[in-house]
Amino acid sequence: MREESLEAIFAGMRRVRPAFRKLFTLASDLTDVEVVILGKMVEGGVEEVSIKELFDDLSPIRPSKLTQVTNRLEERGLIRKERDPRDRRRIRVIITDKGRREYEALQERMRSMLYGAVRTLSPQEIEILVRSLEIWQRALEDL
Repeated sequence: MREESLEAIFAGMRRVRPAFRKLFTLASDLTDVEVVILGKMVEGGVEEVSIKELFDDLSPIRPSKLTQVTNRLEERGLIRKERDPRDRRRIRVIITDKGRREYEALQERMRSMLYGAVRTLSPQEIEILVRSLEIWQRALEDL
């Protein structure tokens, strides 16, 4: 691959990043890490995960940062943290009904906003966008 192609890809990424951050900001007051944590449980169909699982999934997040994030989610009533009764060293993160509802509402707001953003695109442009996202996913999955 030529260097100017890589630079064009990198420049494109830098241009769309602010738009995605704006989408999250307009849709919710949750941070992207908070959304990822709730999404892991809702989309994964699990009621609980361990702090270690979250740490492994969110690496290279610092343990202190993960503690801050989960504390904020707990303060808002979106998760509960409990010690595992079988292994007191292990902390379980349990999504609450409120957390599930908040995540699902966020997804609906984002879906609505994205629909508004792409409604002026032609069917061909939408197909190109969908295909490009599939290619991005494949290209980045081994990072």
